[in-house]
Amino acid sequence: MLNVQYRMHKSICKFPSQEFYNMQLKTCPKLLRKNSVLYHKDNLCCPIIFGHVEGKEQSLMVSTEEGNENSKANLEEVEQAVRIAKQLTLDGTILPESIAILSPYNAQVSEISKGLQKERIHGVTVCTIMKSQGSEWRYVILSTVRSRPRAEIDSKPTKSWQKKYLGFVTDPNQVNVGITRAQEGLCILGNRYLLECNPLWRRLLQHYRQHNCYTTGNGILVMKALAFRR
Repeated sequence: MLNVQYRMHKSICKFPSQEFYNMQLKTCPKLLRKNSVLYHKDNLCCPIIFGHVEGKEQSLMVSTEEGNENSKANLEEVEQAVRIAKQLTLDGTILPESIAILSPYNAQVSEISKGLQKERIHGVTVCTIMKSQGSEWRYVILSTVRSRPRAEIDSKPTKSWQKKYLGFVTDPNQVNVGITRAQEGLCILGNRYLLECNPLWRRLLQHYRQHNCYTTGNGILVMKALAFRR
């Protein structure tokens, strides 16, 4: 395999390297990426950041190239994804075309697209994780969608339970693709209580906590250009 990557900030590369590539995926020493403008109150620069959102999962019928399908959406995550994209583009230093919002679910892609249109934000790529394969952007927002009330989350979840309540989100291939599309900043939105039922996501969340890159969804902030240059 190619063991030197030229896309991602080294902080973005670290987890997929240890999780999927046996620590063999290295960042080119000469790769220069601008510092991420994503931050939270306890960490002023986050190339990776996870925002905990306890939203409500819902099923929606959506039209796709293959026909109508029953898919999943989470409007609380839609709100946060659109808010962050808007903040990223406000001062003009980050173009909408350099941002992508990804999700495993077509219904979430549809709802996020509507939210961006409502805010008159044009040019941001919104697509499923699988359609993003082979592409890259300066900033990627990943909406995981799936959520359950805390009282309904199994303390000892079986694989069948995870398949039912987490679905695509536990697919290692989709996770790998989703978290390796960003160049400067990767933002993940999801319900950490549910995601931690899956061993892969438990390791990812532990990694983010160790690097002080964990907060709530509305705790994710964007540095303004003038403040960032000081």
